[in-house]
Amino acid sequence: MIGGSLAAAVKKFAPGVEVVGVDYEDTLEKALSLEYIDTALQDIEDLPADIDILFLGAPIKTNLRLLKKVVSLKEWQDLLITDMGSTKASITGEADKLTGNGWSFIGGHPMAGSEKGGVSGANPFLFQNAVYVLTPTKTKTPSHKKMALLIDLLYKVGARIIRLSPEFHDKLVAHVSHLPYIVAVSLINFIGKEEKSRIFYQLAAGGFRDLTRIAQSSHQVWSNIIRDNKKSITEAVDNLIKYFIFFKESLDKGDFGKELQNAQKTRLKMPSGTKGFINPLVDIRVEIEDKPGVLADITTILANENINIKDIAILKIRENLGGVLQLSFDDRKKAHKASERLQGRGYKVFEF
Repeated sequence: MIGGSLAAAVKKFAPGVEVVGVDYEDTLEKALSLEYIDTALQDIEDLPADIDILFLGAPIKTNLRLLKKVVSLKEWQDLLITDMGSTKASITGEADKLTGNGWSFIGGHPMAGSEKGGVSGANPFLFQNAVYVLTPTKTKTPSHKKMALLIDLLYKVGARIIRLSPEFHDKLVAHVSHLPYIVAVSLINFIGKEEKSRIFYQLAAGGFRDLTRIAQSSHQVWSNIIRDNKKSITEAVDNLIKYFIFFKESLDKGDFGKELQNAQKTRLKMPSGTKGFINPLVDIRVEIEDKPGVLADITTILANENINIKDIAILKIRENLGGVLQLSFDDRKKAHKASERLQGRGYKVFEF
């Protein structure tokens, strides 16, 4: 899904770039039919030596294996290799150990995603306003020319780039990305064991459903992430347990109000324009033209259908080229209905 989304975004926002896909046959056929790639290869050994940037978009363990294979294949002509995995210390450390000529490496982590999987779940707007972390190695630094090429490409697909050390990245994402998944899994499993009746599933809507949505994501992918970042995740879980104990003591004493206020204030500090892996609202993104009246037309269409928009953001407008409008709704049913109505009026819409 991540690799497919990047390919789709590059074809859409950087049309002069040639995209070569390497994957299984059925995935490649789907990507070709969707026009996400120009060329399909089933074997990474068939990649041309003059390729500029290679994105490794497989699971973490597979990326590690592919990195070793790629650097040993041939003499590359200034190839920049980067990955798209959720942990960075292991793969940047591995890159520092490898030998060979004509290649460099920088770790990459797009802080965006979906519970959907596979190239069929790909979305060219996935990286719009999403943080994209780059983590350098100690010895395999890319040339200025290649780094400029990578950064320009990421800007074109709408990403916001941040540079961090691999170790600091892994510690941060353990708290803000991996811990939320652990919490969602824990809530689902805890409540599921506590309450077996069907009424639970009817009542567990709204906040509970949105908070635990990330638990629908691929458990195979998350198993690899957790194993690879086990130390930092364990530390984050320990810290959360300590806070739970503190909060329980506050409940016993009846002085928990300050904690609720602090949470509300802290939550408001988070930038609303950026989107990560989990959202409390359900988003759709609409391609819009750069002309007067477009926004009014869209809101009028939805208002006439009694569809309430909970949040709205213009992610990017380029003069004479149009841009992307993000609309947020409080449940998936309303988002899907809005998508259908807008598509029926000729707009191109992508659901998340």
